[in-house]
Amino acid sequence: MRKLLLSLGCLWLRTLRVSWKCETTAHASALPNPALPAPALPDKAVILLWHEHLPVCIRAFAGLGIHVLISRSNDGAWAAEACERFGFRVHRGSSSRGFMEGMRALARAMEAGTALAGMALDGPRGPRRAVKAGSLWLARSAGAPVIPVWAEAAPAFRLKSWDRSVIPLPFAKVVIHIGPPVFPSTTEELQKAMADAENSARSAEDLATAKS
Repeated sequence: MRKLLLSLGCLWLRTLRVSWKCETTAHASALPNPALPAPALPDKAVILLWHEHLPVCIRAFAGLGIHVLISRSNDGAWAAEACERFGFRVHRGSSSRGFMEGMRALARAMEAGTALAGMALDGPRGPRRAVKAGSLWLARSAGAPVIPVWAEAAPAFRLKSWDRSVIPLPFAKVVIHIGPPVFPSTTEELQKAMADAENSARSAEDLATAKS
């Protein structure tokens, strides 16, 4: 039953129609691009998102070989297997078990060459949109910037979970907003980078509504 449910979940994710909006000055675009612009992501970076956007981003960033750290909980086991099916390189660890071991594995992967890592800033248990310091340590250890990401999906609904996870309906349109690279020195700067990515996405959405 587990494998059947997982297969159905992955099939649902594959129906999502993903487009990209790069918010950097060099590659900014007025409209979402159906293909990820090649220069939008550096060769080495830590991609940051809120835990509520995790299902959407599993689909959006599929096939890029991104290294991710996923909890060793039962719920994490589902996410880990789904990520592996979508081409992510999964490391297991959470705040209660194996966290630093998992973080060091991510750091080694990035230090070994060009590599991307992905982290939910407030995962795996929240509080919602409260920045954890792990990504700051990882970025400093690897000498890499962080890339703030904001996701939109429609039609979609939210779970009544701690993160209010966004669940897009089958064949929903998804827009991934990629913010400019940032070299933060504090968690407050991480929080601001994520807020800037959200505000930029909201401004683009408002502009599109005004023009329609």
